[in-house]
Amino acid sequence: MPPRFLHISSILLLLASIPAASQPSQPPLPDEERTRWFREAKFGMFIHWGAYSVIGRHEWIRHQAQIPQAEYDKYARRFNPVRFNADSWVQLAKNAGARYIVITSKHHDGFSIYRSRVSDYDMEITPYPGDPLKDLAAAARRHGLRLGFYHSIMDWHHPDYRPRRSWEHPDNYKEGGDNNRYIDFMKEQLRELLTGYGDVAVIWFDGEWEHTLAQTKRDDEIYDFIRKLQPNTLINDRLYERKPGNRADFGTPEQFVPATGLKSPDGKPVLWEACVTINQDSWGYNKYETVFKTERDLIRMLVEVVSKGGNLLLNVGPKPDGTIQEEFITRLNAIGRWMRVNGESIYETAASPFDRMSFFGRATAKGRTLYLHVFQWPAGGRLRVAGLKNIVHRARLLADPKRPVKAVRDGADIVLELPGEAPDETASVIALELDGAPVTEPFANRPDAKGVITLGVESSEIDTEFEQRAKKENALGHVFLTQWTRERDVPYWTVEAPGGGRYLVEISYAARRAGAGFTVEAGGTRLQGKAEATGGDWVFKTRRVGQIQLPPGRSQVRVRIAPAAGTMNLERVVLRPVN
Repeated sequence: MPPRFLHISSILLLLASIPAASQPSQPPLPDEERTRWFREAKFGMFIHWGAYSVIGRHEWIRHQAQIPQAEYDKYARRFNPVRFNADSWVQLAKNAGARYIVITSKHHDGFSIYRSRVSDYDMEITPYPGDPLKDLAAAARRHGLRLGFYHSIMDWHHPDYRPRRSWEHPDNYKEGGDNNRYIDFMKEQLRELLTGYGDVAVIWFDGEWEHTLAQTKRDDEIYDFIRKLQPNTLINDRLYERKPGNRADFGTPEQFVPATGLKSPDGKPVLWEACVTINQDSWGYNKYETVFKTERDLIRMLVEVVSKGGNLLLNVGPKPDGTIQEEFITRLNAIGRWMRVNGESIYETAASPFDRMSFFGRATAKGRTLYLHVFQWPAGGRLRVAGLKNIVHRARLLADPKRPVKAVRDGADIVLELPGEAPDETASVIALELDGAPVTEPFANRPDAKGVITLGVESSEIDTEFEQRAKKENALGHVFLTQWTRERDVPYWTVEAPGGGRYLVEISYAARRAGAGFTVEAGGTRLQGKAEATGGDWVFKTRRVGQIQLPPGRSQVRVRIAPAAGTMNLERVVLRPVN
């Protein structure tokens, strides 16, 4: 039997009975103050949980496996999280160092994981007697974390929503329905969330690519509706088209880290939050998953995101019984251990004052303190910080404050003398107390005394988008690009050749097998090559590719891969002047 959806007149009568104690308590704040907690928090935990977890494959499984609605409803009715403990979830997030949580209230399948007064396609059809969102809201308040709600605009279940799934209704999936009536329903669900669960930190929309709100011209109406009910609630960009320049509070790059953060159309930095999974293939619980990001990957990703001015929203997909799998717990606990030592370099910091780093690592800043996150400890114990103009009054290791660190001026650079081994091979943090806010020179890769330009992967950025795979790694003294399996992941460097000129291009890489195609692009020239087997993934060899012409001044060098026949680990590109 299909679920019932109540008429708006009935909805309003029901909403009048919501207890006043559930209403938000904070007065409206100016925008700068309203977003302050988000700018300072830096790290949150995302939770995707719903009926799809019963199947245990993917939150899109009804669509992916083309499961008829009636069949899918059988799984929804079996959702019974008898081992759910809201306090343990919140404590896990808090121990990891997260300062807020965002959980799915309703995903694309239309099932709500709370007890909705305006729809019975929710927890009411399950054996579970409680309301998980009520419990989670109470636990978050007890532990001092903020709570926000993900809410899907798209709804595969509601009879008025269009378009329906084309595989389910091949002849008329866009016809019928009434999206305005659906939006009225969606507003009333938002009203429930914004008036029944206390202060809501974020309403996190998704599913905007079907343009439901834009085509009905009701996106601003939803924005104003939320602001009226909870003036301080943040709203993400997916209420609108997913790009800077709308009324939303922050952007949401998904499954990748933007090369230079996010900026408004006029070039100013904007708030943003990278949402990323710990596993590879799904947001909801996936019992078939075998690939997980390492603790090292996740800590370095957090550092990278914060160094570029963003927040990291790291996802877990709980099991249908309410427990969280060990692969997530161990990684979150590892992040927490690192944060307890190095958290001052993350919380309440600003983006790196450097365009690029001269070593493998990242930087953040807070007032007169510059934090250097060193991923590759210098073999000779000397770390060059190129382009830092300030006087350094003091340098200290967060993990070992008593170990002496000496800072010496060397022309336009600061050189740090670092005795001993790295205190943390994942990311050792050095705090530099400066004479003022950090002041830096724009970084570019320049010719050395012999005119050679060396472009190590450590000084590159990765131009990428949804489902980034390529990442920087270091091992045995090498820094290289690995997991380079997508053409859309493109490393690039800014170079400065004052007089321009012709250069011989050499590329250093490792490849277990021959065959990966690559292209070096610079100054309008494209050089193509094919990787030869070097003897192993960490056996690096140098090959000559050809010659390019660099224009005078600044330009970019990019390397693209064609991975159909294989892949490779890229270490560096060297440009040698041709006399």
